[in-house]
Amino acid sequence: MKSFRHCFRVPFHEVDAAGILFHAHLFTHAHDAYSALMREMGMDLKTLLEEGRYLIPLVHAEADFRLPMEMEDEIETRVQAIPPGHSSFGFRYAFHRQEQLCATVVTRHVFLDRATGTPTALPAGLARQLQAWTD
Repeated sequence: MKSFRHCFRVPFHEVDAAGILFHAHLFTHAHDAYSALMREMGMDLKTLLEEGRYLIPLVHAEADFRLPMEMEDEIETRVQAIPPGHSSFGFRYAFHRQEQLCATVVTRHVFLDRATGTPTALPAGLARQLQAWTD
C-alpha cells in the first residue's frame, strides 16, 4: 500500500491546557500534507488556484482520535488517495507517533468551475496521478 509521508513536530502553540494537540489543529496538519502531496504530483494548489479556472473547496472532513499527540512529539502523516470521481477526490490520513496510530482524518474536495460554481471534471492527469496513491 503506497503512502505519501509528511512529518511535523507538535508545536507549543498548538497544544491545549492538557498539553495535547488541540483537536482542530489536526485538520491544519492534514491540509499541510494534502498540499505537499499535490505539489509532489505536480498539481501545486497555488498554481491551480491562480489559473483562475477552479475553486477546490473542502466538502467533507472527519477525524478520529486514538492517542494524544503531545508537545514536541514527532508525527508522521501517511496519506493515501481515495479513488477519485468525475469532479471530486479525497484523502485518508493516518497520524503516527513512531508506529503508534494517534489519529485518522478523511477529507473530500470537489473541483468547481470558478465562473459558474458548478462541479467540473478534474484537471487532465489529476485522476491518473491520484490513482497512484490509492490503496
